[in-house]
Amino acid sequence: MVVLLVLLTIATFLTIDIVKRRRREAALLVESEALHNSLQEEEPSFVGGFRLPTDLSYHPGHTWVHPVSATTAFVGIDDFARRILGQDIRITLPEEGTSLAQGKAAIVAHKGDTTVSMLSPIAGDVIAVNRDLLNDPELAYRDSYGRGWLFKVKAPQLRNDLANLLRGSLAKKWMEDTRERFQHQLTLATGSVIQDGGMPVEDISRALTAQEWETLVQEFLSPDIGGA
Repeated sequence: MVVLLVLLTIATFLTIDIVKRRRREAALLVESEALHNSLQEEEPSFVGGFRLPTDLSYHPGHTWVHPVSATTAFVGIDDFARRILGQDIRITLPEEGTSLAQGKAAIVAHKGDTTVSMLSPIAGDVIAVNRDLLNDPELAYRDSYGRGWLFKVKAPQLRNDLANLLRGSLAKKWMEDTRERFQHQLTLATGSVIQDGGMPVEDISRALTAQEWETLVQEFLSPDIGGA
């Protein structure tokens, strides 16, 4: 009888855990779709040839933050990052429960045998990761400002962290400077300027060797800035 009660208790807790997990997943799916819809601009804003939604805050390492409450936010990569990372990229995300520091390594981008770390735009604990990226790694490339989000963070100091990021006119000036600096570094590295009709090509990575890719990604997506 005691054994039966123990088994029933365990089964009850497992059932409750499954129900809670499914509710969390359902709520996350709703939030993800809301994020995707909110960033689908009728007239997308471009700066230096790269899409730059005005409702996001940006880290110099080319990740973005979209708050969903006073202490939680989604994190993803911007248009510049997705183009230089390329369509064949794989991204290793931090596990749920991982504590992140603003401006410190949090993401690993893989291209073949080459890997480069990317930085977290905010500090806090990872409370969800985008499981869809495990089955569809190209999702971050196809929809970097929506369903291709990377992870969600519980950030107690979110307001302070956001103050360290780029937004509005500052973000536009930063992206313009990034475009100019990237073209210069690209010319030094490859001897050519990769563009299509004056606009950056969709997948810049395909025109780069593994060494060129690693050098440029390291410089622009993992800048040594000691913080935000």
